[in-house]
Amino acid sequence: MPFNCFLDTFITQPEEVVDKELSKLKPLNYNKFMWWRTHSQPGVPLGKRAPLKDRILNGDFDFSCYYWQAQSAAIQARKKLDLDKDDYQSQYEKVTVDVARYRRLLADFDKEENSRIEALLDAFTVSFKISREELLDRLCNWSHDLLSFYESLDEFGTPTSIEIRKRGRPKKLAYPK
Repeated sequence: MPFNCFLDTFITQPEEVVDKELSKLKPLNYNKFMWWRTHSQPGVPLGKRAPLKDRILNGDFDFSCYYWQAQSAAIQARKKLDLDKDDYQSQYEKVTVDVARYRRLLADFDKEENSRIEALLDAFTVSFKISREELLDRLCNWSHDLLSFYESLDEFGTPTSIEIRKRGRPKKLAYPK
């Protein structure tokens, strides 16, 4: 049967690991415009003007939650199949929604992960005045977590804070008389 092979390649993590990771996330109420999402990150991401260390501790650059939701959708689809008694049409009808959910979640995962990596690279290059190529080289060879990488970059000096720009009309200048 075609769905057996198809769904086995989708599932890359054991069900216990997926359930453990999903339990760390915040469940969402049903939304008819984003019906495929069931969970979200537990905290609100900080703005790009926040200090880099605070953003790391907040989890702004952590692994995206959409991967675990996609794994859960694949596991649910696999559980719905009875390959011994179902024909192709009934298999298709049972797993169509779960496969669509899986595909949308993977698309969201790709988009989210790319934006997080770009934000991470931008934050490090601005904070430490390091070139992007050198940062990528150091990150690829680093085997620990992101916070320890942040602390290891002390040779570039202390991180610079981002200027806080005020919005609105500038103050009047006082002219001497």
